[in-house]
This record gives sequence, C-alpha cells and structure tokens, in this order.
Amino acid sequence: MLKLFYSPGACSLVPHIALEQAGADYEPVRVVLLQGEHLKPEYLAINPHARVPALVIDQGTITENIAILNYIADRFSAAGSVPRGDAYVTAKCNELLGWFASTVHITFALIWRASRFSDEENIHPLIQDYGRRILVAQFEEIEGLVGDGWLAGDHFSAADTYALTFFRWGRRIGMDMRDYPKWAALNQRLLAEPSVQRVVDIEEIGFELFQPAA
Repeated sequence: MLKLFYSPGACSLVPHIALEQAGADYEPVRVVLLQGEHLKPEYLAINPHARVPALVIDQGTITENIAILNYIADRFSAAGSVPRGDAYVTAKCNELLGWFASTVHITFALIWRASRFSDEENIHPLIQDYGRRILVAQFEEIEGLVGDGWLAGDHFSAADTYALTFFRWGRRIGMDMRDYPKWAALNQRLLAEPSVQRVVDIEEIGFELFQPAA
C-alpha cells in the first residue's frame, strides 16, 4: 500500500487529490506543520528536508510534488495528476507545476517564513511586504491563464489543484480574492469533483477559504 504524508491544506493537497481521483490503495498520514511534526526524528527519517508531501512506495520514498505527481500519472493514468497521451499537454502541465513550486510557492514563503531568507528580524516585515507585492502580479498571471475549462488538457490536473491550493492560501493571508473571478470559477469546477470533496473532508480544511470573500 502507498503511504502519503501530508499536512492539512499544504501543497500536499495536490497529490492527495490525485491519489483519491485515481482510486489508489493508499494510507494518508497526517503531519501537522503548524505543530512542528515535520521536524520530529520520525518524519526526518522519511524526508530529511522536513517538507511535505512524501510518498512511500514499495521501492522507497518519493519527495517533491512534481516527482510524486508524475509517478502517480505513470502508475494510474488518471485525471488529477499529470496528463498522459499528449506530449505537449504533459509538458505544459509540468511547466505550470514547475513555476508554481519554484516561484509562486516561494513567494508565500517570503510572507510566512521570512526567517528562511534572513536571520535579521528587523527586516522581516520588508521581506513580507515584498512577498505580498510580488504575489499580486503572480495571482494576476494565474487569473490570465484560466479559461473556461482546465489549465492543462481536457480533464482537471495537478496544475488546477495546485492553483486551488494557492487560492486558499491567498484567503489565509487576507488577499482580496474577489479580484480573480475566473480563478474562482475554476475552483467551483474542482470542488464539484467527488475526489476533491473527499480530500477536503479527510484533511478537515473546510470549503469556505476556497471561495472569494463576500
């Protein structure tokens, strides 16, 4: 059986949904970042980088979202991970995942974890302010990428659920997500998927932060 280590509402939401959509036989294991459980020796033995997600399979452990999602795609060929069958669509999905993981996600780190970038606490507010300004431009870019369907291919993919995760994070830091109506509509399409509903329930993160504030 596969074993997915996740933290509620973290970027591990993306492979969690992919596994659920694939109907995989897996065990979800909660590692609560806010409680420092990712820093405990038990988890560091699984992922020394102290990050989620981590996927344990028979052959070993896979870390990093892009690697995990492509493994799920190769093994199950289901929606929710990385599309297969069209090399261009596969590449475009991985392009988005790469940008999300290496750029947008890191911008949130500027806001939430300024200490990663400087040990001088007096400049942390400047780092956080810079992160918020950069995030506005990145969110506008995501809004421009969203059409009437999915971000990559004819079915929802990990690119869509990663964007869903960022929308929720935007609400958490107090951004006005009413500025992104196309993105909000994408969320509605995703939240209508049974696999997404099940994972939101499993992780106990609620639906309210996936909606633009009233």
